[in-house]
Amino acid sequence: MKTYAVYYQLPGAGFTFFPREDLTVANLEKTHVLVKKGLRASSKDAVFTKMQAENWSPQSQAAPLIRSLGLQHTSMSVNDVLRDPEGQFWQCMFLGWRQIN
Repeated sequence: MKTYAVYYQLPGAGFTFFPREDLTVANLEKTHVLVKKGLRASSKDAVFTKMQAENWSPQSQAAPLIRSLGLQHTSMSVNDVLRDPEGQFWQCMFLGWRQIN
């Protein structure tokens, strides 16, 4: 098992569920918010599965957290980002992941 951090895309300017080409690590704090750190998973795809609402919030337990962070989605989706154990950042795409710098 590895440890990951998960960042969700903030609503507002630039928010979209179509893949964004403008995401950078330097601007991540302007476009995303940290939702979960210390998430133990075997792979990026396992993180995606764990961060689906039916898995981590089946009775809407995460709703107060999501609201407090100013977010509008519970399930990990396109343009959300994870940081892997090596410190690399990965953008969730329709299929797979794209490394961002």
